[in-house]
Parts: sequence; C-alpha cells; structure tokens
Amino acid sequence: MIKNQYRIAFFDIDGTLAGHKTSEDTTILSRIPDSAKSAIKELRRTGIEPVIATGRNHGMIKDILSDLNVESFISNNGRYVVFEGQVISHDTFDKEHLNAVVDYFLEHDIEFCFETVEKLYIYESSKFKGDGSMGFEKIPDGTIPDNIIQLIVMNERDIPETIPVPDIKMLKVAPNVYDVTMNHSSKAIGIQKILSSMDIDALRTIAFGDEVNDLPMFEKVGFSVAMGDGNPDVQKVADYVTSNVYDDGIWNACKKLELI
Repeated sequence: MIKNQYRIAFFDIDGTLAGHKTSEDTTILSRIPDSAKSAIKELRRTGIEPVIATGRNHGMIKDILSDLNVESFISNNGRYVVFEGQVISHDTFDKEHLNAVVDYFLEHDIEFCFETVEKLYIYESSKFKGDGSMGFEKIPDGTIPDNIIQLIVMNERDIPETIPVPDIKMLKVAPNVYDVTMNHSSKAIGIQKILSSMDIDALRTIAFGDEVNDLPMFEKVGFSVAMGDGNPDVQKVADYVTSNVYDDGIWNACKKLELI
C-alpha cells in the first residue's frame, strides 16, 4: 500500500480510538491509548488528514479534538460536519418528527436525552444516567429545546431497535445504547459532504470502526479497517481487521498498511 495514496483517514471513537467504558469512572480521552494518539500525529505528518467520525456531539469530543490537534470531524452521525475548522453541514430535527419521537419515548417509559451541537439536555424527572462522560443540563418536563440534532437512548433493559415514527431510525452504538436520528443521517453522508466540498475521491480515503453504525462509513471509503475486538459483523465486511483497541490496534493497522 502506498503511503500517500490516502488523503483522509476517518476514525470512530467509542470502541475504535477509545476503549469502551468499564465500571471505572473514566473519560473518553483517558481511554485512548498513547499508541493511537501517536498514530494520529504521524498520519498528519505524512499528509493524511485525520477526521473524527462519531455519533457523539461536538461538546462531548472537544477535549479529544484539542488533545489530538484535530480540526476535522463528523459528529452526530453525519448531521454536523466540520473540515479543517470550516462548518460544512448542520442539520436539525423538524418539530413534527421530534414531537412524535418524544411522545413515543414518554409513552413507553424509555429514558432519553436531547442532543444539540454543544449540549445534552434531560428532563428534571429523567433517570437518564449516561456513561459518566456526559454532562447534562436539566430542563422542565415537557420542554423541547431548539436546534435538536438527535436523541440518545441508554437503558439497562432491552428496548425496541425500531420505533413507529416515519423517517426515524435508531442506530446502535453500544450495548443498549442508541442514537435516534433521521433516516438520511449517517457517518457515510457526513463523509460524502466532505468529499464533495473538498473535491476528494472516495478511493483516497480510509476508515476505522468497530460497530454496526460504522458499516455505511465502510461502504463509502476506499479502504476499511475493523478493530480486533469489534462487532463480528463489522469484521466480516472490513478490508482489514487489526488488533484490539488496547493492543495498539490503530497503530498496528497504520504500520501494517504503510500509512505511517
């Protein structure tokens, strides 16, 4: 593989750049191995632009972007896209769809939070706990904030993987954790927005992921890498399967593929 074949490398965060949260109270940044941080730095040095591609919002990944010195990211499953510091896309829910989703969750006692570019909101009576890396702003029950991009569902009990609201889908991002968004939202759409805006051929891009919400991203790029401890369904379709997150998976893949 030729080192300069690729212009962009897309990275999922949870389960890819960072290990999944355990019982310990850790931040996302603390779960990123030093070897992965070194790989990001080396990629940039060789002329490959690292881009974070995540379901999380910008407010939740600010420290990661700063620590890794990354200015390009796809957040909220492709609904907020920034490339080299320039905002390319910012999509939000319309009121009709958002009201229908909220009504369904309340009726079925499904805990959720609202998500904007920078903040997460929960109702004052909410039992939504998050994963320890989330900071919430409490709002009066029944209130719906402006500029909602998506919602997050995180429950200890099993919940439906689909909801009877037209044009809405639930993206599984971790066990019993779902991002609730519009059907036309995905990391792949975020990637396409970057490619179109920057006039870059998809064949000159590579992506790293671990979970089923990374599959559309894999289909969009020129080469795909699955983590060794990732979802088996993702590993089956990836062009290459690297080692586990904490076994220097990102670094090992970048070296094996001669990206660095």
